[in-house]
Amino acid sequence: MAVSWYAVIVLVATALGASIGLKFIPYRVPSNEPVIKTSRILRTLKQVSEKQVLEKSACGRVWVTVHSPNINQGDRVVLQDAIELNWDFTNCDAVPKSIGLFDDRPGSWNNALQVFSIDADQGYVITTISLGEPALPAGWDKGPGLKGPHCLWPWAGAGDGSALITSYNCLKIQPSWMEDNPEINKLRIGELALAGTHNAGAWRFDTEISTVSRDSFVLCQDRSIWAQLVHGIRYFDFRVAYYDFYPNEDDRYWLNHNLIRVRPLVPLLKEIRAFLDSTKEIVFLDAHHFPIGFYEPDGSPIRAVHQGLIQLVQRELGPHVAFARDFGTGAGTRGPTVQSLLDADKRLLFSYVDNAIVSENNWLWPILPHLWANTNNPTELFTYLDQAIGAVHQSNARSPMHSAMAQTTPTVLDILFLRGSLRNNADAVNRNVTQRLLTRWRQNANIVSTDFFLANDVVDVSIAISLERGRATKQSSQL
Repeated sequence: MAVSWYAVIVLVATALGASIGLKFIPYRVPSNEPVIKTSRILRTLKQVSEKQVLEKSACGRVWVTVHSPNINQGDRVVLQDAIELNWDFTNCDAVPKSIGLFDDRPGSWNNALQVFSIDADQGYVITTISLGEPALPAGWDKGPGLKGPHCLWPWAGAGDGSALITSYNCLKIQPSWMEDNPEINKLRIGELALAGTHNAGAWRFDTEISTVSRDSFVLCQDRSIWAQLVHGIRYFDFRVAYYDFYPNEDDRYWLNHNLIRVRPLVPLLKEIRAFLDSTKEIVFLDAHHFPIGFYEPDGSPIRAVHQGLIQLVQRELGPHVAFARDFGTGAGTRGPTVQSLLDADKRLLFSYVDNAIVSENNWLWPILPHLWANTNNPTELFTYLDQAIGAVHQSNARSPMHSAMAQTTPTVLDILFLRGSLRNNADAVNRNVTQRLLTRWRQNANIVSTDFFLANDVVDVSIAISLERGRATKQSSQL
């Protein structure tokens, strides 16, 4: 079902969504940044994966992503979720000549589903094969499964195209990456690198009139909260609304994309609870915006509505909630260590955007800054984030964390005239987000939140960066 004109008008009135689809802007490592930084991260990525030999390369790296926009193939045939093959062999002595798509660990070019020529040190190709709707591997599709990273069916392999395959990698799930990598336990939460999702609950309509899973300007994700967690997402940007016309109090709380209802809140909280019950992972939940029902016309909070939300979170997630008053470390600090949260078995941190409500409920974590460029131009987005990520740590900051909102925002005219879509917008920035995180943002990034996260490699790269930081912390403590 297409987005109604009412929905378009509402989105125009609030000017939220993402930018028009712009041509991909190639990213180059700045001349003042030593290449060793990227090389070290690539080595760490391979070390993480090689625990189960899911990723291998003598130099450089390949990885798999999912193309977020639809591809019109003519005759009314539309390809959705096309597999992308990515590579980076910058500064390698030998660059492979070919890259291929495989449905298992690459062993022979005879088994390749598609093969493409490599004509640059760094790049990507879009295949004509869809990801489809594969079940989450290792038992994670319907509930808790085996620990460790595991592969979905798509694999990328690179080599000379006729004999040896020298590099390979797969599209992974990372359901237990924190538990799998105890090197991060001495890090404080503000020192972690984490993959997050912008408008995390806007992944499929679940209303009385719609269950549509793809649209132009409302839905920002295409995986459930459970699947996002299993893939390795650890930060959720929630936009909560309240509708008092429902007789049941639980049914009144929804996740919105601004003024558009998308999904009821309580079932998503239950998915988070199920994941926390079955893992040792830490999850960061951010009530960042209350678009409907939480405030009087004069802007004053409706405390009964806020309290109802707080009680829902306590009821559904209570045993796992880390109280800020027990773990907070004061303004300007990086927060508690991972180990302290694990020792207390309190692994859900709930941050809240309203300072007045936080002051009355001192177990809530204070407002988590969103580094938001508010632009529909990818170049302006990266210029802003390059500066903001490097300057975010301030001595008076209330929250130990921050989230780089790595997506563009549409203008009113973009939405009114249906120029582009959120999927096109994500395609215009997601590859550069991966490269930026490997380079310019590597030292200071905390949370990087994106739309359609399978279109980037932020999960694997953020894990590698957290490991690198954890090892550096261990080495410095031993000096």
